[in-house]
Amino acid sequence: MPKNAGVALLPLIEGLRAVGAVGLRYAADSRRVAGAIRAAPAGLFLREWLEAPAGVGAVWPSSERLARSMAARVDPQGAGLVVELGAGTGVVTQALLDRGVPAERLRVVECAPAFVHHLRRRFPGVTILQGDAARLSDMLGVDAAGAAVDAIVSSLPLRSLDPDIVSAVLDQCRTLLRPGCPLIQFTYVWRGLPVAGLSDGFVSRSDQAVWANLPPARVIALERAA
Repeated sequence: MPKNAGVALLPLIEGLRAVGAVGLRYAADSRRVAGAIRAAPAGLFLREWLEAPAGVGAVWPSSERLARSMAARVDPQGAGLVVELGAGTGVVTQALLDRGVPAERLRVVECAPAFVHHLRRRFPGVTILQGDAARLSDMLGVDAAGAAVDAIVSSLPLRSLDPDIVSAVLDQCRTLLRPGCPLIQFTYVWRGLPVAGLSDGFVSRSDQAVWANLPPARVIALERAA
């Protein structure tokens, strides 16, 4: 090998090192971006939908417009609990806080561990309960005699859940809500109620279309009958 061959190869070696470093940085950046996408609310929601579509019920989180429409039907001045069912990534939770519902009055129920972890990080001052809404009394630690629930705001996908589970959830709502207090449910169904039995023990109070949602939805507000 010529005496200067090693010197001549130095630029090539340095160039290869630089390319390798850029490649490593690109790979690291790609992993960070992919991780950020998975951790973002929309990415988290899509991942949970792919794993359990029946339990999530939609492929995209509720819009802020839909969340505000649901929260607008809650009295922020009450003394009892405001219970949110099926919180997902927390869009409605945030709307309830923005509405003026104190964090200490909120009880947010979610069954998916990934959503629960996200919610606890996003809302450290709110009580996030992991569990089944069909056992709501057990999670809240109240019974029919001592219930102090002023409102239940539900994003549960009632039509995709087992009918027995839906029946149990509605029984819990009827048991816990005081007469005159609202049950607020959103649905993608455009005629009637999303499931049979939803009106049992409740009186319909309002029904609003929210077009600025993907897909468009309805917010149904019912009142616990006396």
